[in-house]
Amino acid sequence: MSTSLNRIRTVSGFTLIEVMIVVAIVGILAAIAYPSYQDQVRKSRRGQLKADLTELSQLFERNFTEANRYDQDSAGGALRDVANVPLAPLFSTSPRTGTAYYTITLPTLTASTFTLSAAPTGAQAGDPCGNYTLNQAGTKTATGPADCW
Repeated sequence: MSTSLNRIRTVSGFTLIEVMIVVAIVGILAAIAYPSYQDQVRKSRRGQLKADLTELSQLFERNFTEANRYDQDSAGGALRDVANVPLAPLFSTSPRTGTAYYTITLPTLTASTFTLSAAPTGAQAGDPCGNYTLNQAGTKTATGPADCW
């Protein structure tokens, strides 16, 4: 019986130093990964905006082939999409549904020209890439650094 009392039990586990090292490594990785993740999210939102503006531009061009003008349909009425929905409320934000990250406006709309303009809003408002415009000639103009758009 005395031999069983003299046995030493080994305890397995982590020391406080080991846990602190792991926490420090995870913190460093998170500090590097999170900003990169945020940049990719902003970039994907810019891609969605470009797709939305291109789609809206194509709707204007489709109308131009039928009515020979951008500002009215062939009957002289307001522009509508293929589902007969007025264009104005259809593309006021990007994306069209859910949380808006860009506000789309139409500052120039005449019989022969149009300009679509988009400004970041909401969570995208801090994006350094700034505003983006697209006109009837396909000219794209952006504020901010050249590599953004």
